[in-house]
Amino acid sequence: MVDSATTGLAFSIGSNQLSGFVKGLDRLTNEEEPEMEDPEVVAARQEQEHRRKEKHRKMEADRERMRQAIRDKYHLKKKEEPREQDIAGRIAGNRKTPEQVAMESMNDEEDDGFMAMLNETYEKAKNTVVSAYTSVTNAVGIWRGT
Repeated sequence: MVDSATTGLAFSIGSNQLSGFVKGLDRLTNEEEPEMEDPEVVAARQEQEHRRKEKHRKMEADRERMRQAIRDKYHLKKKEEPREQDIAGRIAGNRKTPEQVAMESMNDEEDDGFMAMLNETYEKAKNTVVSAYTSVTNAVGIWRGT
């Protein structure tokens, strides 16, 4: 007779191996198990994120009040972000740095080089076709006896 504890142990070992096989099979087929999170966990996580953002907002407001108090005490002006000037009415537009000018000139040279190479290839092909046409015309003229 087999003891029930031994049978239970053998069954649990077999089921562990089977579940490991199924997980391994999922990995081989690249199928992921859809993980469903508990709605309470999701809600708690969102609430925690909301509290964290609110805490940081309050801290930043406190810092800004302290900065303003220091500015008022020492009669300092708040630093303003430099604004980009509207260039719509300007004739010249933005000035280019030497690096930008160099890059544009290199691009122009590359474009000119490509066009020159393309033009050269076109001329060679045209000359080949013209010479072939002339040769064929001469050969046909010889056969006709002209």
